[in-house]
Amino acid sequence: MVVIVFAMVCGVYTCSICLKQIGIRTNPGFLNVEVIDRPCPEPDIEPREIPYVHYPRPKTYSRAECKCNPVRYFAILSMQRSGSGWFETLLNNHTNISSNGEIFSVKVRRSNFSTITETLDKIYNLDWLSSASKNECTAAVGLKWMLNQKVEAALSFPSCLPLSSFTECRIKLLEDQQYHLTHFGAVQPEQQLSVITLCSKTKFITHFEAAKMNSIDLLLCCFLGSFKGVMRHHEEIVEYFKIRGVSAVFLFRKNLLRRMISVLANSYDRDVKPLNGTHKSHVHLPREAEILAKYKALINTTLLIPSLKQVEDTTAKALEYFKSARHIILYYEDIVKNHTKLLDVQDFLKVPRRELKSRQVKIHKGSLSNYVENWDEVQKSLKGTHYESLLSGDY
Repeated sequence: MVVIVFAMVCGVYTCSICLKQIGIRTNPGFLNVEVIDRPCPEPDIEPREIPYVHYPRPKTYSRAECKCNPVRYFAILSMQRSGSGWFETLLNNHTNISSNGEIFSVKVRRSNFSTITETLDKIYNLDWLSSASKNECTAAVGLKWMLNQKVEAALSFPSCLPLSSFTECRIKLLEDQQYHLTHFGAVQPEQQLSVITLCSKTKFITHFEAAKMNSIDLLLCCFLGSFKGVMRHHEEIVEYFKIRGVSAVFLFRKNLLRRMISVLANSYDRDVKPLNGTHKSHVHLPREAEILAKYKALINTTLLIPSLKQVEDTTAKALEYFKSARHIILYYEDIVKNHTKLLDVQDFLKVPRRELKSRQVKIHKGSLSNYVENWDEVQKSLKGTHYESLLSGDY
């Protein structure tokens, strides 16, 4: 009996000791684990490439598993009808590239340098949502930017639209006073006030100075003030590119005569809209390309050489302005003839190599004589000049 009692006491004592060691929680809770947002590891790249590698944090969504996927910033700098639209569709065919189109075609976005930087910051922070946005991890993001962008003043004078620069318009107006009277008419007092206000907004002249100008000079001043954006703010933009690590992708066209024909044809299509009343700068069907190719441009041979020279000058200035920024120079004709150029671009943007395709169909193919109404006059104007080679150049 004594033995049994002793065993029971020992058992109770042993159990009490065990319960104290294990512990009993009357109020069970949840395990509190603190998640630390660790910085992304340094990429294994050359030191000179580090300024061009970024890890953006969008405000509108989380990059989640892509947050440590490095992103390169770029800007396609080109001119209208130089193949930039086709080139951009090729880039966007890449799984990891997002090029957001001609963002600064909207006037308010390029009204001053502050709005320009605000727009660029939004694009490069991956907060710009467009059809080019990718569900996959973006490795390169950018936009298309026209070097010869114009604003409202150019649109106020439709007869200058076929002309690609202020220089061309100036030559034409000063060469033939009747041209101004025929296309613009005499400036009435109420129109004068409207034009004065418009010119004042260009910041090139004050309202008072504009009020003292005659109609021709006023028109020229407005056209001069219409050039804004990348060329007008080139110093600030180059500095922005350097600070933010943005790479410039220049795309030009070697055959400037073919580009001019494309500009005139696109202007005609904008007005006439032969494709079922719809203006299309680019087409995806061969039949649509055939319809648009039927138009024959009438080229002003008096302005032909000055126009070609002006485009050359713009190209030279752009290259000079942006030479200190990281850049690559491409030509439309080279990409068409040699698809390895697309590999060069992908290497430049440091993205995996892919075969890139576009659905766009070329409109003007073959001899340029098929697309110019006064071809004999054009030939005569360019024969013996360094532009003569453009007459037979393809693409």
